[in-house]
Amino acid sequence: MLERELTPLSRWRFYPRGLLALALATFVLFLARGMILPFLVIYFAQVVGLGEALVGAGIALSSAVGVGATLALASTIDRYGARRVLLYALLALAVVHATLWLGQEPLVFLVLMCAFGISVNVYWPASDTLATAFLPPTRAGEVFALQRLANAFGLGIGGLLGGLLVSDGKLTAYRSLFLLSAAGVLLAAVLVTLLVPPAHCGHRTASSRGRTGWARVLGNRRFLASQVVLLLAVAGFTQFQVSVPPFLRSEADFSERAIGLLFALNMLVVGAQVPVARWIGKTPLAYLFAGTGLGWALAYTVIALAPKEPFLAFLGALLYSVAELLFVPAARAVVIALADPEHRARYLAFSSVVWAIGWGGSAWIAGTLLERGTSLTLWGGTIVMMVGMSLLAWGFARWLEPRPLSLSFVDEEVGTDGG
Repeated sequence: MLERELTPLSRWRFYPRGLLALALATFVLFLARGMILPFLVIYFAQVVGLGEALVGAGIALSSAVGVGATLALASTIDRYGARRVLLYALLALAVVHATLWLGQEPLVFLVLMCAFGISVNVYWPASDTLATAFLPPTRAGEVFALQRLANAFGLGIGGLLGGLLVSDGKLTAYRSLFLLSAAGVLLAAVLVTLLVPPAHCGHRTASSRGRTGWARVLGNRRFLASQVVLLLAVAGFTQFQVSVPPFLRSEADFSERAIGLLFALNMLVVGAQVPVARWIGKTPLAYLFAGTGLGWALAYTVIALAPKEPFLAFLGALLYSVAELLFVPAARAVVIALADPEHRARYLAFSSVVWAIGWGGSAWIAGTLLERGTSLTLWGGTIVMMVGMSLLAWGFARWLEPRPLSLSFVDEEVGTDGG
């Protein structure tokens, strides 16, 4: 069927049932995670009183431990299957969410953040590998747009609900929030078990195992160039979830309820992710990264002025969300575009490591700067980094496009397993 003959509603019939079921589970998971993610730094740094610097260090530690776990366990995705590894990661994440509120002493907090980092960083490559197995590589952008749509709606609704549940800022409310979040993560695992079938995730060959597989990844210079750009982009992506909430609470007198509304606004904008992914279809990936950087530089400039005019926080969130529509399809699709099919799980695992380094490192630096009251340095540095990322992406334009990649629907039929 030709693309122009498809209505927005009928396009959903051309997604495999397994992929749609995975998107449903992703929505439930991020609804649960969204209840706590916007308030994680607020809870530990400001409610419990551990301080932004220690909390930032804890997030960095969780990412570092997660990097080790990802590198050590990446081959298990090929060996045991992405779906099985995904289920184990979700079960571990449910346990972590149920106990994370207990981290009210520095040592306990750091131990729990290590467990948090392992479960999260194993989840991502397993989830991505499973998701991309349902459609051809040429439609990878759609796969990640659909997954991002699911987690954005989950984060938005979860953030809104979380803000309402902890609006009084009391420890007991936060404890209930963590336990409710854990129940949601467990429900996501049940949905994967019942609704998502195993999918063919590529052939396992001798070159896919051991050092040879990693040597192929590390020898792909085009891929490594894309990950340098991605590292900077992830650092900018992180600030909206990690730095913006405590900054607005402490310096702009925002309540948890108002912060939840910011994430609800992000959800509404990201609701256009799938049609935007189709619209930007064959746009070079370098242009998408460059546009993202410039958009986020403008967004954080506006957010930095929110203590003087609170309305600017919502305008900044809107600008951030619009730029995010460009970032999400490109960030994961570039991995599929540059990866050898038989090593896809390892490429996705390496990209998850880049995400963990960008997330943890920027969170650590941001936490230290916020605790010292040097938010001007934080936002100024972030803005400069986003502009630098745009220029770097532009410079790597040819490196990021080794072969044509469509982020949109193409005129091909989904197999009979697509439903």
